[in-house]
Amino acid sequence: MSILDGVQRVLSLYAEGAAELSFTDVAQRLSLPKSSASRLLNQMQHYGMLDQDAATRRYRPGALLSQAVRAGMAATPLDEACRKVLTRLSDDSGLTAYLSTLNQRETVVLQRLNGSHPVQVLAPPGSRRAASGTAMGRALLSRLTQAEFDALYGVDPAQPLPVEGKDCPATVGELARRVAQIRADRCGVAIDQAMPGIGAVAAAVRDPANGELRGLCLSFVSFQADAARVATLRESLMQQVAALGRELNDPFWLA
Repeated sequence: MSILDGVQRVLSLYAEGAAELSFTDVAQRLSLPKSSASRLLNQMQHYGMLDQDAATRRYRPGALLSQAVRAGMAATPLDEACRKVLTRLSDDSGLTAYLSTLNQRETVVLQRLNGSHPVQVLAPPGSRRAASGTAMGRALLSRLTQAEFDALYGVDPAQPLPVEGKDCPATVGELARRVAQIRADRCGVAIDQAMPGIGAVAAAVRDPANGELRGLCLSFVSFQADAARVATLRESLMQQVAALGRELNDPFWLA
């Protein structure tokens, strides 16, 4: 394995949602000999790709990576408008609020606002997940045209999808039905699906001037929200995103 292969594999663990990793985590999850894992992590730390907590000895993405992510994801005017909405949602609910976009079949976190609740659901900017497995992803997919959806997933409804978790769509046809329902409801909800113990409500806007697509969501630990609480979060999110959509003249939210 080359050093670049190793770097890519370690970074993929963070892209999948890990906030911190121990030496043992990396060695086990990547099936690396301890000597190789140690050498790789030391080199990544030396070059600023990773930082190591002096107390826990766990590794997290370093300053160099953070700077690169910020440079590669410079906020657009749409992102700034979305951030204002996210701030209101997070302040009102106390929950973690996310702004994401769609990259092929994956969602990519662009911004995260931590809430005030003592229990938070944290995924760093740059994190990616399969769009089919999350409320955010399916909300974003609901804003695609049929041609755009078919270009991503094909036209065979029986085509299987990777298994993402409990109650996630297993085929393209099932995903299409879920997406159509979210399009009708204007909001997606997922609880204990791709991420056990985690729930989210999500909706999306699309700028008609340039086609930019953004998803906004509130994420929570499942035990934080009963059915009534989820309904309240869903209504609050829809009101805020609908107002943003009207400002953008997004036809979806003008109807």
